Amino acid sequence: MKKIRLMILGACILVICIFAAGCVSPEVPVNTDDPVLTVIVEKEGILIPANAAMTFILPANPTTGYTWNVMESSGLNVTDEYKSTPVPEGWTGGGGYQYYTLTAEKAGTYTFKAAYARSWETDTEPIYTMKQILVFSEAENDDYAGDVMLSVLFDGTVNPKAGDVVKICTEGNPTTGYYWTAVTQDGLKVVKDDYITDTTTGLVGVGGTYVWYVTAEKAGTYEFKATYQRSGQDPANVFFFDLTFT
Repeated sequence: MKKIRLMILGACILVICIFAAGCVSPEVPVNTDDPVLTVIVEKEGILIPANAAMTFILPANPTTGYTWNVMESSGLNVTDEYKSTPVPEGWTGGGGYQYYTLTAEKAGTYTFKAAYARSWETDTEPIYTMKQILVFSEAENDDYAGDVMLSVLFDGTVNPKAGDVVKICTEGNPTTGYYWTAVTQDGLKVVKDDYITDTTTGLVGVGGTYVWYVTAEKAGTYEFKATYQRSGQDPANVFFFDLTFT
């Protein structure tokens, strides 16, 4: 009996020593209550033809001297517009959003990059950069010409730090049998997902919002992708975009 007690005591001491030395560290839950960035996605259809459009919406405040500028857009037609956020009368400097609407000259894969900086600070790195890989398909007809088939709104810190949490939202309706499913690149982790039913109308089967909370342990650019499909069927919708952690 004494020998058994000594063995148990020795095992307990060993476990304590391992944790104390940092050899084993229990996983700490990630706090999703205060994401530094919220991304809201609206997407229509599987493919986006070259004569249709994608829109990326970025937070901006030109009263600070910072503006978004396109750094790379070869092969793309770019239309940009700044829209200020409504503020009470007499207020100034409220900021708003920079809208980039993109179409392609022909089907293909393109790179779009923009940077947020002050024009006179030529020796200073931009405080934010946004880089996206865009895929346009052949435009078989004019059915979607000029239509915005993908809209991605960034609200918050465009380049979160490694370890920060990003909230991603898109609308869906599981009562139809279709579900959004996230597909993440290695290094980007979904720490929580949720579905929030729209109860404002008081109706049943009106759909709601799918929500994912993601983070990255290391700095880098990661692709977030989601598919909308019924079980056993091909996707009816899909979207993807890049997140850059610093």
